[in-house]
Amino acid sequence: MSRPYRLDVRLAVVVTVMSALTLVAAGMVLKMEFTGGQFAIEERGLTSQVEDWAARVRREADGSVVFERPAETTEDLDPPYTGLLTGVRPVYGYAVVEADGRILDRSAAKAPAGRPGPRTSTPVLSSGQALDGSGPLLIGEVYVPEAGAWLRVARARSDVEALANTFFAQLVEEMGWAALVLLLAIVVTAVAVVRVSLIGLRRVAIQAGRITFENLGRERLDGAPAPAEVQPLIAAVNTALDGIEAGASAQRDFSIHAAHELRTPLADLRLRLEGLPSGADRTAAMRDVDAMARLFEQLLHIARLDGGAAFELQPLDLAETVAEVLQEAAPRLVAEGRPVEAEGLETPVLVLGNSTLIALVVRNLLENVRKHTPIGTRVKVRVVEDGTVFFHDTGPGLPPRFHGTGFARFVRGNDDVRSGSGLGLSICETAMRRMGGTFRLDTSVADCLFVMAFRSTAGRTTGRAPPERAPDPLTGDRSADSGAGPVQAR
Repeated sequence: MSRPYRLDVRLAVVVTVMSALTLVAAGMVLKMEFTGGQFAIEERGLTSQVEDWAARVRREADGSVVFERPAETTEDLDPPYTGLLTGVRPVYGYAVVEADGRILDRSAAKAPAGRPGPRTSTPVLSSGQALDGSGPLLIGEVYVPEAGAWLRVARARSDVEALANTFFAQLVEEMGWAALVLLLAIVVTAVAVVRVSLIGLRRVAIQAGRITFENLGRERLDGAPAPAEVQPLIAAVNTALDGIEAGASAQRDFSIHAAHELRTPLADLRLRLEGLPSGADRTAAMRDVDAMARLFEQLLHIARLDGGAAFELQPLDLAETVAEVLQEAAPRLVAEGRPVEAEGLETPVLVLGNSTLIALVVRNLLENVRKHTPIGTRVKVRVVEDGTVFFHDTGPGLPPRFHGTGFARFVRGNDDVRSGSGLGLSICETAMRRMGGTFRLDTSVADCLFVMAFRSTAGRTTGRAPPERAPDPLTGDRSADSGAGPVQAR
């Protein structure tokens, strides 16, 4: 899977490239306009030069043509402010020619080649080469009636291009840093605008992160803080969540109805089995009926927990609640030869929870001990003042396949379907999560120790590490005597 791109980084790259291209294009256009404008200035200057020099052409009495060329300035001005006098001296070249193209007088450099045009007193501009083959030249010519010849004045076009290049080189040198600063400011502004615009989208992402299967019926994405461009996506996600909720509700209702409907036939079947003579088949059938009844009961619990049933959380005495559950559920284990001890039940421990869910967790753990540990297994339940409950048994512990599953549903300790449904620990974890607490397995002991951390009445989840224990964690010898003792059957 390709790594997702960052919108601000992509925008920064795009803005940088576009800005750079814009600056380059603007510079090229500006140079073209400047060069075109400079050529227009040069043409006007050349026209004036031809008209001014035409008055200096005359024919002598002997028939010779004389041209008195004025001297050019030799002072070099700093570029790019040399104006019309930029170029290699002399700036202008000339040629005095007759109608047949015979040259009567010429300059040493930049003398234009070619035949003259029509006889006109208005200067005519054209392009051509020099007599020495250099060029191209910008040529202005005019017919001088007094001399009966044409005066052709020229200057190199490269001088104009050199002027433009010099001007822009100076411009880049003086304004280049300003352009870079402007480009950086544009990129930073664009990235900042994108990040500020995405704040609303990040809030929607936080909302999405809070949606779980437990609150699916109450939570939806609020698109108000998000940009209009992602509103269709938010609406589509909410529609998908509605569909998921509807499907989960239908599945949950089916599980509840099926479990309820099967309870009555199972009860009738059990009554009929109890009326049969004792034997191995009867015992096996009774065991299977009990397993099915427990499975249906667990499916009901799962459906109610997943369905967001109203389990009101309120401050309660955790020690008293656990004691009531043990007084009701522990006698069966004690009668079967699995002693149960409790510690810390005399000291009130206020937590935020639900007595029904707490009873569900403790009963499931006790039932697991009864079904999956041998006779003689000892159970100890310890309630600590910070709202943590330690449930410890000296049985064989959880099979290796449980580790790393995160209490997933339908994970059994073995492949025997009669050994259990694989829902008990998942129910415990889900119930604790519904109360805002945590449920975990402490792997620091060789047998089995579950740690349940409840939320305090101040809203903080407890969950300190188990207190230091002696080699026999069941007795709790390192702890002060807090009234521990075996739970007696009523």
